[in-house]
Amino acid sequence: MKEKAKYVQLFNQLKENIVRGVYQDGQRLSGENEMAQEFGISRQTVRQALSMLEREGLIERRQGSGTYVRKLEPRRKRSWNVGVIATYISEYIFPSILRGIEGQLSEEGFFPMLSATMNRVDNERRILKDCMEKQLDGLIVEGTKTALPNPNLPLYEKLRDMGIPVVFFNSYYPALRDCVSVTMDDCQGGFDAVEYLVSKGHRKIGGIFKNDDMQGLGRYDGYTQGLLKNGLALKDEWVAWFNSESRENLLSDEYGISRLLENLSQCTAVVCYNDEVAVKLERALAGHGLKVPEDMALISFDNSPLGELAAPGLTSFDHLKEQLGACAARKLISMMNGREEKSVVLDWGFIERVSV
Repeated sequence: MKEKAKYVQLFNQLKENIVRGVYQDGQRLSGENEMAQEFGISRQTVRQALSMLEREGLIERRQGSGTYVRKLEPRRKRSWNVGVIATYISEYIFPSILRGIEGQLSEEGFFPMLSATMNRVDNERRILKDCMEKQLDGLIVEGTKTALPNPNLPLYEKLRDMGIPVVFFNSYYPALRDCVSVTMDDCQGGFDAVEYLVSKGHRKIGGIFKNDDMQGLGRYDGYTQGLLKNGLALKDEWVAWFNSESRENLLSDEYGISRLLENLSQCTAVVCYNDEVAVKLERALAGHGLKVPEDMALISFDNSPLGELAAPGLTSFDHLKEQLGACAARKLISMMNGREEKSVVLDWGFIERVSV
């Protein structure tokens, strides 16, 4: 019988020691040179054996630090079911995002199980508990009210302990340790919106933002940075806020509309949280005899069908939608296969129409 290659022999020996607990979880292994000398083989042979161990998830290499043993997690029987939890499913940009997720999962043989929280913490809690009772291989989640403290974080920690990987999209929970997410660069988007308006001659710029999710705070952060960088006035009365509960009623009553337009009366342009808000503002302005962009320019986010069909059409930062969903699904598939993944922040596209 042909003798196994030396790197395979070393791989088998090291693997047995890891499985038997001779090497403990987190223990630093000897360096390649030391190991080569210890076993009387070349450094290249050691490197080949370590690469095999790394592919099996038994060790991890930390640049500048060394090679460490990884804890062996018990493998769960694959169900081919993946939970997908979004704030909404059938409205606005969510169908496009979910198409990207579903297409990627289906291509790899996984079945997505959709749930919607309606951006309610109590719904999220119920859905997460339900997921723990089901046989799921992983979860793709859009966080609920991610700018607020969330009482459901222990449930996410429990899912992690159960060996169920989670990938977040659009937003994530900063307090949740080591979470993997796929998001848009909201802060940069807010900054670029101001820069674009300044390039068009606007100096007094207001904003409307959502205050209970990371996207709204990020866009506001970029907006304020853009104003300060350009030496423009930053006035609280020029900024309006809404949340998940007031979303439906935003700019729906004459008192609220009149009050907002009075606060924005000195502004020549407004950065809107998204196309949904911008369309409502367009209608409110029209109801008061004001035209877009002649009397007030509007710029928004997401490049949704609402923005495309609006009259006039909205200049909007383009949310990558299907691409973002597919990216989140690919990361989850990789994690379900035992690989480590890192978060990614995607750049906005830009669609220039006639609202500026």
